[in-house]
Amino acid sequence: MTGVLSVFNISLTACSFHIKQFRSRSIEKIFNLNDKIEPSEESSFENVLEFFKEFLFTYSNTINNDDKKQIFSCKYEESYSGETDSYRYIYTIIQSGIYGSSSEICDVVTNEVKYIKSANEAEVRPFYLFIIIPKDTDTVKVNKGMLIFQNVGPYGVKTITKEYMQEFFKTKFNITLNLRTISSELFVKKVIKRDSIKRFVMVKNHKSGDTSDNVGKGYGAETRVLSDLHFNDGLWDRIFNKIIYVTKGKSNLFEFEEIEYNTLKLIVEIGGRIRTIDLHNVENLSIIESIPDEIKMADGHPHKERLITHIETVANEYLSEMVLQIK
Repeated sequence: MTGVLSVFNISLTACSFHIKQFRSRSIEKIFNLNDKIEPSEESSFENVLEFFKEFLFTYSNTINNDDKKQIFSCKYEESYSGETDSYRYIYTIIQSGIYGSSSEICDVVTNEVKYIKSANEAEVRPFYLFIIIPKDTDTVKVNKGMLIFQNVGPYGVKTITKEYMQEFFKTKFNITLNLRTISSELFVKKVIKRDSIKRFVMVKNHKSGDTSDNVGKGYGAETRVLSDLHFNDGLWDRIFNKIIYVTKGKSNLFEFEEIEYNTLKLIVEIGGRIRTIDLHNVENLSIIESIPDEIKMADGHPHKERLITHIETVANEYLSEMVLQIK
């Protein structure tokens, strides 16, 4: 009996970041990433990459998060670094997996049960994380960097890594790590493709003429859902331009068939995952895009050298759209 073994798609999740003094709202308290980082009198780092290495070394041993039923560790070596004309980077291999329920491990060809995994055993996968720091120029002191996470199918480590990093930097150094989207327009171009959109969800709020009715969310709302979508080139260009317009301001309305909608959400498929995107809240979202098939090996994981080459190309493209300095 024969069959075909399928593996998960590999994708990338990219977001920008900056670090600042904890609970500070002053722009002056945002750290320049290529300068010396001095969180306190007791700690000092040559630049932000050295600062991140402190986290990677601290989490080199496996952490067991019993609340989330998830284990986590970071593998880092000094050779895990690189540099281009426009940025420097380090990468780590995060080992993570979940546990908490038993399951049968079957041969997908013969359907034979090979192993029964207990509730206390985790299926651990490796995930790459790249920390990318643009170089300063004559006119720009960089205080925004980029994180690029590698995913396997529906599995990823962005959320748990962000939580551990934020807690570590806050507790040990009194520093806040903030993650944001790289660019609203680049987000739309990368994530929202005509053939990846499954549904449009449009909401129009209706306000009553009687101001006493307008409490909380207003007098009422009308929701319209469009599915089985097919766009010709001309229609897609018009829709796409309207989508970009919506992302550039929370008060921007989405116009469709001469009706203006207050809220637009898109249901899209990216790398085999279904994702709901609120176009009025893209600043807190990350770009997700698939990795070319030639990077994926037979075991479903990325080929290291090919992945690094791809990341270097993608990073240059993203950085060309990023505002690298918060003013």
